[in-house]
Amino acid sequence: MRVLFLLLIICITATAGLSSWSPTVSVQVTTPQRYSLSIGVSGSNWGSLFGSDSGILFRVEPGLSGIKLHVGRRGTFNFLMLPMTSVETTVALLHTWNDPWNGLMEDQRYAGMEVRFGGLPVVLSAGYYRHIAGSDTEEDWITSFGAGVGF
Repeated sequence: MRVLFLLLIICITATAGLSSWSPTVSVQVTTPQRYSLSIGVSGSNWGSLFGSDSGILFRVEPGLSGIKLHVGRRGTFNFLMLPMTSVETTVALLHTWNDPWNGLMEDQRYAGMEVRFGGLPVVLSAGYYRHIAGSDTEEDWITSFGAGVGF
C-alpha cells in the first residue's frame, strides 16, 4: 500500500506544473531484490530533438525480495526526443523481504549509493550499501548489481 501511495505522489508531482519532468521506467534482475520494476521522475527533460540535460531524480524500485527508494541526479543525452543514454548517481534506501538473494536476511534495512547507466534499451546498475537496521550482524556492507531494459 505504501508503494502505491508513493507512486501516486510521483505521478501527481510529475504532472502538477512540472512539465519539464520526464519519466524513467525499467524492468530488471537485481540483487538482492531478484526481479524489480523501477519507476520514477527526473528533472532532466528528454523532449528535445537533440542535446543533453540533467536534473534531480526520484525513483522507487519494488521487487520480489525488497524495495529501494532513490534520490539523486540524472543526466541524459537525447536524440529524436528519447533518452539514448543516461547516467544516474543516487543515494538509496533498501529494505529486504521474501528471501532476498546473496543470502541476506529478510526485514533488514540498508543505506548506500548507487550508479546506473542506461543505453536505450539496456540498463545496468551497481550499488554499495551499509546495514542500518535489523537483526543481521554478519552483513555490515553489501553490494547490489542489476541489469534490465528500460529508459
